[in-house]
Amino acid sequence: MAHTVESRITTPASELRERLDKAERQVPSLDSATIAGFLVNLDFIDALFDQLASENVDVRSERGRWGDLQRQMERRAGQIVKLANKAGGYATLRAQNAPAGALWWQLDTLLAQRRRRQTRSLLVTLAVVAFLLLGAAWAYQTWLAPDEVTILLVDSLGDAEQRAAEQDWIAGLAIVENALQTLPDNVELLIWAMVFAERLGNDALAQTYAERAQAQLAGNEAAFQIQVGSTRFQTGDVEGAASVAEAALRLAPTEPQVYFLLGNVAEARGDIRGAIEAFARAGELADPDNLQLAVVSKMRYGMLLQQLQVMPDPALPTLPEDGSAELPADATPTP
Repeated sequence: MAHTVESRITTPASELRERLDKAERQVPSLDSATIAGFLVNLDFIDALFDQLASENVDVRSERGRWGDLQRQMERRAGQIVKLANKAGGYATLRAQNAPAGALWWQLDTLLAQRRRRQTRSLLVTLAVVAFLLLGAAWAYQTWLAPDEVTILLVDSLGDAEQRAAEQDWIAGLAIVENALQTLPDNVELLIWAMVFAERLGNDALAQTYAERAQAQLAGNEAAFQIQVGSTRFQTGDVEGAASVAEAALRLAPTEPQVYFLLGNVAEARGDIRGAIEAFARAGELADPDNLQLAVVSKMRYGMLLQQLQVMPDPALPTLPEDGSAELPADATPTP
């Protein structure tokens, strides 16, 4: 009876490939029971490379795999160190497998160095950010921060608008009068004081504040009427705003802010056609000298046109594609 005998000859090159195969398979599934054997196997692989190099054996393909394997270990350094700690720690493993000087025996040191570099980099970054923030804060306080008077004005006007929305005329008047002690010549505050006094029925006090505001505007009656109208409108006095808007229109028939005020009044009265025409005129006159007013006016114009889409009327003005407002030649704002 014939028997087939299978013989197998192990060479350093074949052993190298076998050990590489084993190490590559182990990397994803390492645990505390296999970590020591894995590291020892790497020592054998390293020694085989040295042996084959002295014998001039071509192992370029294996060297590529070896480099990839070592890079994987560097990327997984944290995981490998944790497994080594469960197996007694890297120091113990090195003592058991001296001299243990290769990279894979020093991953704990490598990981500690990496963390120190990251911590140092983070601290440097935080220091730079802190320095920049301090510099920005100093620059803001030195050159950009508004002074106390400006803050008082902005806060007082905001509070006045809030009290007007709440129809709390007494508190509103107290706020602006308090601010006027520091800013006695501010036109906005004076007009707010005038309007609050009107709402309280104190005509004599309202007249006093009106005269002080007019004096600051140096005879620019149209500007005075526009500001009075806008402030009255904010307090809900639509008819009072309309009366001064009409007076301002006679004084300054090409002033866009007059038409913007007329548009607000017309819309509040329910006169959508008049509001559309007024906002269109305001946008036309404001562009390009007052772009903000022009944009807001055209937005209001467009919004009101949309409201009338369900009631088409050929007499209504249309909004050209370029966004500019065009009115019929004989169109006049309706207060």
